[in-house]
Amino acid sequence: MTVSRRRFLQSVAGGAAAAWAAGPQAWAFEPVDVKNPLGSYPQRDWERIYLDQYRYDGKFPWICHPNDTHMCRMMAYTRNGVMIRAEQNYDHQRAGDLYGNHATVAWNPRGCANGFTMQRRVYGPYRLKGPVLRKGWKEWVDAGCPPLSDHPELRTRYKFDDRGNDSFVRMNWDQVFEYMAKALVAIAKTYSGPEGAERLRRDGYEPQMVEHVQGAGTRTMKIGSNLPVHGVVGKFGIYRFANMMALVDHHVRGVPPEKARGTREWNEYTWRGDQAPGHPFVHGLQTSDMDFNDLRFSKLVIQIGKNLIENKRPESHWLNEVMERGGKIVDIAPEYNAPATKANYWISVRPGLSDISVLLGVTKLMMDRGWYLEDFCRRFTDFPLLVRTDTLKRLRPQDIDPNYKLRDLRGKPSYTIQGLTDEQREKIGDFCVWDTSKNQVAFVSREDVGKHMNIPAALKGTYRVRLADGQEVEVLPIFEMYHRHLADYDLETVEEISGAPAHLVERLARDIWETTQAGHPVSIHIGEGINHYFHATLHNRAVYLPLMLTGNIGRHGAGGYTWAGNYKGALFQGSHWSGPGVGSYVAEDPFHPVLEENVRITKKHLRKTADVEDPSYWASGERTLTVDLPKGGPRCFTGKTHLPTPTKMIWYNNANFINQAKWIYNLIVNVFPKMDMIVDQQIEWTGSAEFSDVVLPVNSWVEFEDWEMAAA
Repeated sequence: MTVSRRRFLQSVAGGAAAAWAAGPQAWAFEPVDVKNPLGSYPQRDWERIYLDQYRYDGKFPWICHPNDTHMCRMMAYTRNGVMIRAEQNYDHQRAGDLYGNHATVAWNPRGCANGFTMQRRVYGPYRLKGPVLRKGWKEWVDAGCPPLSDHPELRTRYKFDDRGNDSFVRMNWDQVFEYMAKALVAIAKTYSGPEGAERLRRDGYEPQMVEHVQGAGTRTMKIGSNLPVHGVVGKFGIYRFANMMALVDHHVRGVPPEKARGTREWNEYTWRGDQAPGHPFVHGLQTSDMDFNDLRFSKLVIQIGKNLIENKRPESHWLNEVMERGGKIVDIAPEYNAPATKANYWISVRPGLSDISVLLGVTKLMMDRGWYLEDFCRRFTDFPLLVRTDTLKRLRPQDIDPNYKLRDLRGKPSYTIQGLTDEQREKIGDFCVWDTSKNQVAFVSREDVGKHMNIPAALKGTYRVRLADGQEVEVLPIFEMYHRHLADYDLETVEEISGAPAHLVERLARDIWETTQAGHPVSIHIGEGINHYFHATLHNRAVYLPLMLTGNIGRHGAGGYTWAGNYKGALFQGSHWSGPGVGSYVAEDPFHPVLEENVRITKKHLRKTADVEDPSYWASGERTLTVDLPKGGPRCFTGKTHLPTPTKMIWYNNANFINQAKWIYNLIVNVFPKMDMIVDQQIEWTGSAEFSDVVLPVNSWVEFEDWEMAAA
């Protein structure tokens, strides 16, 4: 029987009117009389539905490693082959190394909302399920990749100047690979040699950038990855591809293998600025970070602009252990944030880097009151090293003895453990201290540290030294220089600069000293956001001053950390006994790959054809730091080691890279139209995919079916 729409609406309206006329009792429920709800319950069907949500017929462990420096071993539960949920696995104590060392149960539990909701990303509407090409870009490749610099009107025809409004074409992997290969070869040809340089000049790139291409079109290609140490094979692998592009250069230009050049590798860390730029100033390491479980040994944890509660979710339980073990927590931040609610006291400071003055004020107070360990300062810091007051440069042995020869350190830890080279040894040189027992200058090397530093070097005072040329100059230890420099940072001035209450700054200094005197470690943790500031180097260095004074370096639970370098590539660097590390994978000579399974790869098998570039020059509109001086005309302040080349191709993975750009409008309007190829390689469709020419899907962490290496 068929019913018209009109007849249906009439019948529904009539039924509703009849129900209304019947009165409210027609809609009421009969009450259920349950004398003892604990003894019986009339309707239990809901329990079956509720419990069925957690029914599963399979499970498997997986490692969750998103962009937040964590790696958590999770358990996925499946039904009919579909992942329905993820839970904490409570088995991190099983993780171990080749030497039999194992983690402890203290690492449990691990996991946060990123892992608990991973199935939503896997099956969500934004999940990439196949490769796609931008329609206009595909048509350009079909036309033979005509040089866009020769025919600027083609940038409009193929929508290079309107990428965000173009459509995409779904293709299979073999087809996409063929299109990409054609485009890569075409770009290399187009911008190689004198003709390529002329095209780049016509596109308006700066002369020094064009010259830096060095005739190789492959050097206009930029390849990079976000947090590549989260997957050495999959993510670092893109740098191996960058190195192998020397094969294309060899094919295109016909140059011999030893002159072939790869692409340029984009440095992903300066792009985000998360790592502490001041750490290399202090100790030479890219970034200093503690193993997370070491946090619980601290008896005084100072967080500066760092939200370990909300931003390091799997790790926040270590702070619980600090509190359980009787430790103190201090929070320094402009706002009353989550860590402040857990802290013993909160020091409010003005936004920016005003807390530099807090650290300097703490250091001054500790110096003034003698709250420092003299022996540690002499043996483990540069505080005793002498500086000339006439030049403000370190006094060197050669200043006093022109025939001085550097001490031979070969066979010592600098060479055998730290891998020091002769060139580095020459550059570092030796140093001078003031021997208080002999009242004269003494010469020391980098090996005179710790128990090997037997000279009672002065920390305070000024001294007169006669140089080799007969000149007499004044010198003073670095400790004395700091003491004089910090004279302006009294408590009242610190409060005026930072807004931090003077009594809390004094309390912080006292807590650092008294915790140290009690034999307990002190640690300072700074946020990655601080490292983005222009004067971050000053902040990073100021953090270390109170730690150096009190010997809170090199002990469990002590030190200065930024929690942003846990995934740094140095974790996979090689040594003289283990081989080249990750370099054996990314920098293997593309012309002579090691094909024998049992051959050990050494440095002789490596050849780096690609070099590093900072993407910030691209993000600033493809410009160097060139200033038009009032006298002398334009001057480029970008050094040769940092000089960028024009960007004609980008291939980036594991990051929403375009969306992260600070000046996105300028990129879309002025930079993108000059680029021939943008490749985005991600789990999901992002803002970067919208402006890409090629979008490649990847496996999510929960879908890995082969081996991978990573670190956190």
